Amino acid sequence: MRKLVKLGSVIAISAVLVSGLTACGGGLLTRDKPKTDAEIVMGQEGRTLWESKLQYVKIVDRDVAGLANDHPVSISAEEMRTVLSSLYVGDDGFFKKKEVPLFAMSELHILSTAVANGLSQASPGDDINFVSIGSHQGMMAKEAKTTTGRIFMSGGRLNVIFGLVHENYSEKDKLTGQQIDRRLHPLLPGKRKFESDLTTRIALDKGQSLYLDPETGKERADWLIIDVATVLAAAAERTGQDDGKVSPELLEDVARSKQEASNLRDDVSNIKAILFEMSDEIEALKKQLEAAKAAQ
Repeated sequence: MRKLVKLGSVIAISAVLVSGLTACGGGLLTRDKPKTDAEIVMGQEGRTLWESKLQYVKIVDRDVAGLANDHPVSISAEEMRTVLSSLYVGDDGFFKKKEVPLFAMSELHILSTAVANGLSQASPGDDINFVSIGSHQGMMAKEAKTTTGRIFMSGGRLNVIFGLVHENYSEKDKLTGQQIDRRLHPLLPGKRKFESDLTTRIALDKGQSLYLDPETGKERADWLIIDVATVLAAAAERTGQDDGKVSPELLEDVARSKQEASNLRDDVSNIKAILFEMSDEIEALKKQLEAAKAAQ
């Protein structure tokens, strides 16, 4: 238990509690509504599958020569959405680590359609690169976070090499206030040649594993290998083989809401416990302040 307590600490904890609860009610950072499938698919014949300012999904030449990719490959947008929605990251919460979805709902809607379409067009020498910016719950409010990656099918499994994972995104430098020059600081997908230095790690689930580098004998934290069939089977099992009356999107939304509510309850419980432990110190601090005022 802390020996010294500053009034500012008490105020800060109370602010976190209020902000966390307020976050559930809206008024936070929100992005444009997701496009419809028709709008996403429109103009997807060619190398650029989807593009919006710095964000994109593109068919590109593979970065190094090697074993040919299993392209083209047929996977539906709905199946790709299930696969991408199964990805979670470890998040250092205010009190403890927790897992949160890698992609926001708007990101899923665009990526699932564009990537599935791209894989159906790609040749064995092509990869799919993407840059995505989504709105995710931060410690006290919604935050814009960037995820970038290189996607390809190899050995019957979906490979994703990440360049960035939930990297905080800002258009201006926080220290100088100047516009960030993305020519000097680009948002790059991952590469086969070297491992990206990720600040946030992927939380592995059934059907997901990390690539084992044959040269070093070590796993690469930035290179995810996904057994699509296993992930789809696990997702069907979790939803109880629904009869089709409930859409997959609604099931995803419900699952995410439950996870967020659980995380919030844990945070609130921990705040209450800390405030209870600090009650004696808070009371002593009040008496000291009253005594100081009386002495003036």
